[in-house]
Amino acid sequence: MRYSLGFVLALSLAGLQFIAILIVVLTSYVSSERAILDHARGLMDRAGANAAEHTKRFLEPATEVTEQARRILDSGLLSTADTAVMERYFFELLSIEPQLSGIYYGDEAGNFVYVMKSDGPGPYRTKLISIEAGQRTTEYIWRDAEYSVVDRSFDPADTYDPRRRPWYEDARGLAARIWTDPYIFFSSQQPGITVAAPIHDSAEVLRGVVGIDLDIADISLFLSDLTVGETGAAFILSDDGRVIAHPDPARIGVRNADGTMGFIGINDFSDPIVRAAFADFKAQLTVADQPVRSEFEFAGAPFMTLLLPIPDIDLPWNIAVFAPEADFIQGIRDNRVRNIWFAVMISAVTGAVGLALSELILRPVRAFAVRTALVSQGEVSTGDPLPRTYKELRAANATLIEEIAARRRLDVKLQELNRELSHVTRVNMMGQMATGLAHELSQPLTAISQNLDTALSIAKMEEPANGELISILSELDEQAHQGGDIIRALRSLMRKDKSSTQPFDFAELVGQTQRLLRQELEAGGIAVDVHIPPLRMVIGNRVQIAQVLINLLRNAIDAIVGADSDNRYIRISALQFETHVEVRVHDSGPGVDPDIVLFKEFKTSKPEGLGLGLSISRTIVETGGGQLWYDEGAHQFRFTVPCETL
Repeated sequence: MRYSLGFVLALSLAGLQFIAILIVVLTSYVSSERAILDHARGLMDRAGANAAEHTKRFLEPATEVTEQARRILDSGLLSTADTAVMERYFFELLSIEPQLSGIYYGDEAGNFVYVMKSDGPGPYRTKLISIEAGQRTTEYIWRDAEYSVVDRSFDPADTYDPRRRPWYEDARGLAARIWTDPYIFFSSQQPGITVAAPIHDSAEVLRGVVGIDLDIADISLFLSDLTVGETGAAFILSDDGRVIAHPDPARIGVRNADGTMGFIGINDFSDPIVRAAFADFKAQLTVADQPVRSEFEFAGAPFMTLLLPIPDIDLPWNIAVFAPEADFIQGIRDNRVRNIWFAVMISAVTGAVGLALSELILRPVRAFAVRTALVSQGEVSTGDPLPRTYKELRAANATLIEEIAARRRLDVKLQELNRELSHVTRVNMMGQMATGLAHELSQPLTAISQNLDTALSIAKMEEPANGELISILSELDEQAHQGGDIIRALRSLMRKDKSSTQPFDFAELVGQTQRLLRQELEAGGIAVDVHIPPLRMVIGNRVQIAQVLINLLRNAIDAIVGADSDNRYIRISALQFETHVEVRVHDSGPGVDPDIVLFKEFKTSKPEGLGLGLSISRTIVETGGGQLWYDEGAHQFRFTVPCETL
């Protein structure tokens, strides 16, 4: 096995402990999270119901005051023709109910009485429009809290006609109490709404309409104080998608195309979480007067939402509540993380204890295993006494020792047979190849050498002698003899007898190699830079070492030509050491591909290569007592050849 028994025992003990604690922690987390989420939904329900109830109570005074004024004016207890009495009555109502912004009455003749709260010069302002004999008069009166006149003025340019206002037209048309759509008050720039009711005489003939302006900014103030988790919020959303009230009132106003102020739509709201939560709110309003709960994700965080229609009011308003789940369950999540770390620490301690116990249990077993390994390696005799161990292991000792001894004998025989089989296979295969090559090439090479000798003799006898022709024929003769030597060396390499080694001048061998490769070097435009100091005679098979050098130089030529390098050169250098000469071959090519495994058969970067050159070259060098390797830092191949010693 890959791991020791002690490690497996300790890991199993700690792992089981960790899994058990983790199951308890996760089970507790899931149940606690579900309970807390249910509690959070209950909190949101209560927050929504609280906001709905507050809004309902906020709107009720306006409804009650409107109904009260309608009944008094309908009954004739208060004459609509007596503007002074009506002004005082409106003043008293306005001072009692703080959320009311103004109370007014307009009749069919265009007369108008409007008492409203003011910023000055007095806390209350009255606007009186009277039409007598076709003459229109508009007067403003400012009063203090005691109903005393503070200031008054007239506005002959005023053209306000209550009969043309939406609250008047709707109440007259429906003949019932109506609520207008919310709008932004022109004077205070605060959100508000109007409730209006028609006034009839005893014959049910319309005399006028009484209306009350209600400042709903206080609803936003209440919503800002309403706690929904840590970052949640509640706001009021109308059925047509407008935000009527929000904890931040400054965000709900928007300027319309005609320059007036209105309420912003939910899809245009500046808070992206609000847009994501209630973008499809109309689809959620499927059950009248029933809360609709849903969930959504924003930026990867889960949120909960509640949409609750406000009951028992004549307005199409809904309480919208949203809050992230993390506001309610982040604490339990943090506690879960702490519990998991606690489980990890307990498991680590348990694992350490288990490891110590397993060490005590396995110590005799380990001693027995060490002795068995020493016996198998031959370092301890099979007759030596056993260490103290369990009786079950003593019984198995004799059988195990005998099996080890038998296995060692069998391994020796198998190794010897494997060597013989490999040798026979190699000799058989390569011998056939070498014999065939030698047979096929020796005769043509012999004929070439004889013809070249004859041609050289004839060329030398001519007068005057052609030096260039003699040089070419001499080089051809040298290469023909070199080919014959290579074939004989290859045949000798694959045979079981030792290769012929003798001292030779390595610098001379380098020069001959250059001449052999001169055509390839000139064709590639490659210069050869040789730096070889005076060296002692190297010892080896001259032909085989030449083959190694030729293979390295041809690899360098192919690399330079394939990379299309501008600077083309090959540098051959040698260093003299005590027992050997180190040869270095460096080129200006791109270097060795890191994906290529060097010196391994059939691994090559050349499209037409076999991947045998470097493998054979290493075999030749190592057979002669040297080494062949690639220096990655210097980007060069190096090999060593034994040399004569002083």
